[in-house]
Amino acid sequence: MAFNISSFERWSVGNLVDNRTRGIFAEWMVGQTLGVIADQDLREEWAPFDLHYGAVRVEVKASGYSQTWNPDNPTTPRFGIKGVYWVWEDWTKGHTPPDGWVGKERRSGFWTRNEHPVRQSDVYVFCLHESLPATNENVADPESWKFWVIPTETLNNKLGEQASLGIGALNKLASPVTWEEIKAAIDALG
Repeated sequence: MAFNISSFERWSVGNLVDNRTRGIFAEWMVGQTLGVIADQDLREEWAPFDLHYGAVRVEVKASGYSQTWNPDNPTTPRFGIKGVYWVWEDWTKGHTPPDGWVGKERRSGFWTRNEHPVRQSDVYVFCLHESLPATNENVADPESWKFWVIPTETLNNKLGEQASLGIGALNKLASPVTWEEIKAAIDALG
């Protein structure tokens, strides 16, 4: 007996309003506007950042006003920006441990540890889903989202080791853009 994979996909990620699924959808949506996800590509769960756009490493963060547990009452969106100590390096991506490396090795790769928490990307794309209540239909509509493109260097310089930020802080760091403007905003960073 072979399972129907589309049935599994519907069961496991069919609710786009769910926080985890909405975040993965946001990664995919940003990847689509950047043109960096090929049909055969699979999402890498433990990657140190979400997308490659040329040489630019992109981290995507998502939040929304509407939550599955209270869809009609807006929540205060927050975005996690905490740096990490441990970074997964995948053997299949050509990563090899440095000379003298001591760490936690596994079959498909290895973990390396930074001396202090590090944000691994070059740029962050913050994605805010604004519709109330959130539904699969409006989550899937890029027009119901707002985006901010912020260089990681700006986060490091202005926020240091701060672990999260909200809409007010985002608006002080950058102006929001539409889904169609994300690519141009990243290109403008140089």
